[in-house]
Amino acid sequence: MLLLAVAGCGGSDEPADGTITLPPAPSAEGTSAPPPAAGVVYKLSGDLCEKADQAPFADLYPKEDAQPLVNTEKLCVTRRTSADKSISLTIDADLLPNEAAAKLFVETGRRLAKRPFTDVTGAGSDAHWSGDKDDVKLTSYHGNLVLEVQAAANVADGMPDDVVQRLVRVAEGTYAKLAP
Repeated sequence: MLLLAVAGCGGSDEPADGTITLPPAPSAEGTSAPPPAAGVVYKLSGDLCEKADQAPFADLYPKEDAQPLVNTEKLCVTRRTSADKSISLTIDADLLPNEAAAKLFVETGRRLAKRPFTDVTGAGSDAHWSGDKDDVKLTSYHGNLVLEVQAAANVADGMPDDVVQRLVRVAEGTYAKLAP
């Protein structure tokens, strides 16, 4: 139950099975989430931090560190701060040979998960999150691309109540920015 309370879930207007259903948020171009994945083949190049959509956290943590902690074509680790709090964001992009391999990757992760997870919609296919009061991770795939988007906060700083919804929007916007 701690997971549901931390992420702002579990309210009386949500389904009894714990599934969070979010409406598609606009992408950077003002359109909804990427179209169905059939036949979508992503290719990665350049620095992922330049393409990852961190805007969903910018209102709470307006300042991004001058240099990302890690910035490769497949991994972006940054820290965002406000006057009194900070959060670390990790966006991990895994390219697989095809959509079937991406689906298998995510499904295998579900089976091997060490923490309970909750399904979400709006962030690619087979999207789910797991976490606790200082670390929440969302995993999904679209086409041949698997995204793992994670927020980590110092326990004293606390995690935003709507962290799951924000991670969904990060994943959705990142898929849109990386779309072929």
